[in-house]
Amino acid sequence: MSQKQSMFRWNLSIKIVAAYSGLIALMAGILTTTLYWQFRTANQQAMRDRLLDLLSLTAPEIDSDYHSLVVTPKDTNKPFYKINLEELKTVQAASKDVNRIYTLRPKSNGQFAFVLNLDSTSKSLISVGQIAENVTPILSAEGNTLSQSKVENDFVQNTEGKNLLYGYAPIEDQFGRLEGILAIELDATSILQSEKIAAGIALGLFLIILALTVVMVRWLARSLIVDRTLRLNDAAKKLADGEWDQSLLTESDDELGELANSFNYMAGQLQNSFQKLEEYSQTLEQKVKERTVELEQAKLIADSANQAKSTFIANMSHELRSPLNAILGFAQIMTRSQTLGREHQENVGIVYRSGEHLLSLINNILDLSKIEAGKTTLNPKNFDLHRLLDDIDDMFKIKAEEKNLYLLMEYEPDLLRYVRTDQIKLRQVLINLINNGLKFTQYGGVSIRASNLKTNSQDQVLDANSSTLHFEIEDSGAGIAQEELEHLFQAFSQTKTGKQAQEGTGLGLSISYQFVRLMGGDIKVKSVVGQGTTFLFDIQVTEVAASDIATHQPSRRVIALEANQPKYRILIVDDKPINRKLLIKLLSPLGFELQEASNGQEAVDIWDKWEPHLIWMDMRMPVMDGYAASQIIKSHLKGQATAIIALTASVLEEEKAVVMSAGCDDFLRKPFREEEIFKAMNRHIGVKYVYEDLIPENTAKISTKEVLTPEVMAEIPTEILAQLEEAVICSDEDLIAMLIKQIATHNDALALALKTSLHNFEYEKVLSLISATKIGGE
Repeated sequence: MSQKQSMFRWNLSIKIVAAYSGLIALMAGILTTTLYWQFRTANQQAMRDRLLDLLSLTAPEIDSDYHSLVVTPKDTNKPFYKINLEELKTVQAASKDVNRIYTLRPKSNGQFAFVLNLDSTSKSLISVGQIAENVTPILSAEGNTLSQSKVENDFVQNTEGKNLLYGYAPIEDQFGRLEGILAIELDATSILQSEKIAAGIALGLFLIILALTVVMVRWLARSLIVDRTLRLNDAAKKLADGEWDQSLLTESDDELGELANSFNYMAGQLQNSFQKLEEYSQTLEQKVKERTVELEQAKLIADSANQAKSTFIANMSHELRSPLNAILGFAQIMTRSQTLGREHQENVGIVYRSGEHLLSLINNILDLSKIEAGKTTLNPKNFDLHRLLDDIDDMFKIKAEEKNLYLLMEYEPDLLRYVRTDQIKLRQVLINLINNGLKFTQYGGVSIRASNLKTNSQDQVLDANSSTLHFEIEDSGAGIAQEELEHLFQAFSQTKTGKQAQEGTGLGLSISYQFVRLMGGDIKVKSVVGQGTTFLFDIQVTEVAASDIATHQPSRRVIALEANQPKYRILIVDDKPINRKLLIKLLSPLGFELQEASNGQEAVDIWDKWEPHLIWMDMRMPVMDGYAASQIIKSHLKGQATAIIALTASVLEEEKAVVMSAGCDDFLRKPFREEEIFKAMNRHIGVKYVYEDLIPENTAKISTKEVLTPEVMAEIPTEILAQLEEAVICSDEDLIAMLIKQIATHNDALALALKTSLHNFEYEKVLSLISATKIGGE
């Protein structure tokens, strides 16, 4: 028999024996402990009863003139003292366990003085009138009011280390008043010794029961369970090795007998199944080939469906982005108007922001389609991380203030500043998560924390410049239920809170999850319903030098062309009149010579006769598209002098390569921003512009956040403040400008802040401040 089998038998026996022996030992232990405790309790109670009897018999023997003792050493010479002392000696001699008998007299200060004192050991030096030091619980609690005999509940150890049981009885005068206390000490040594003997007997009884139990249980376990189980185990191992003819004898009708029958049945079934498996394996190869052909056909169908979906999304994007180009473009042009009233300016702002929101939704859907098609790639670039975080902070400050929420951007000074990764995707992830936090938070606010995440030494050896950044976005909003967290990052999935708010599409978190994974990190979420949510994610970046960062220039609005420039001829080609009109409205006020064409053929004809410096070319048009027109123009020598910039609503990356291969010099997507148009024209034909003056960013921030307060506004003279209110209500820009100059004579910073707010059409804000100033003045 192998050592492994022996160990198995031994271990199985031990387990059974330990289980049953432990149970029986527990019962035996409870029984013996109960017997011992009852013996101990009865023994101690008998000793207390005996002490009570002694107290009851001895207390009446004390003479009624007990009160005549003055409690001084001279009392020992009085006959009364000697007579009572002899009576105490008689009591002590009658009981061998009495350690000492004495009487005490309570004092007004709560102490007790010795009167009669009898000590059998003759070691005590206590004299009459001495204060008792060992005050037991009964004396402490009832020494001055004791009315009947009482015995302490527990043994007390005296200064000599002897265990004693104390008992007390009142000594009363003929009027029933307490004159003293009789105290008797019983030696508990014999009681404690008998208790030790009883404990030893109980332990011995317990060990005998335990030993008999172990022997009996082990014998029963081996004969009834272990040996039969081991035979079943050996047969099962042989069955696992392929010996299908195994069977067991049924020795009884108990559970193990039924298990043996079940094993025999299972062995027969396995043998039949193995035979059928061998038969099936002969035809499996043919079935695999057939299934492979079916899977290939299914893959072709799936690829075709994906291609159709991509084509549909591309067409849908084109059709949606084209009208959005007109909406956003004309909204930008209208904001330049100096004659548009405040109400209309606000309406235009609403149209522009709504268009931007619709564009972001379209981009989210396109991003998701790219992710599903596996076409999303990482486009790393060098950038200033601190500036990115500050820009995002500024972006959401106003939105947070409008909801009376705080927005806290936290990052340590040692946070990596100049890094390389996909700035656009990181920015989009942060915007999605912060926007979500603000959307579903009604009280409190949102905190954004960024930090460097330490990596192990092995990772640093692989790439010394690679680092990990850690971000946390925490809000104090409604929170997310645990059962919803599992589906949180799925596309088009919304939480219960999101559905109730009726905001969002359920794409932001899914896109954020995919972008973080693409940047080499992972995103997690922690949430408690009613307390808030925290999103945590890491990304991989490469640290770069400050010199590798391109200088960021603030965007300025073009208001004219510089003098002494050629008369630039610009051809606008688009099949939709509204798109042509948009570019004409944008470029015409600056002095460009403009012509327009509705298709590629017209564009080629106008180009041949007019020779424009630059052509804005739409790519999808009837008659002749922009690809063919660009190829024809660029195929001529004089066409090389004409810059062609493609304007398309397509968002596919491969579209750019096709456009550039057709001969176009650049590529812009619809909807575009006006600064993109002007920059492209400067880049390709050298147009130079005159820009409006910029209000320094820091000055504007200080003016709007720190200067514009009711307290500072109160410095403005009352008549000027009233005129300013009327001018703002009527949108009288000339009067506003004159009043601003007058205010500047009193407070330059306040005048600049008002000018900035009114330039940004913050009329409601200025009117609210004026109202608050008037109320404060009253």
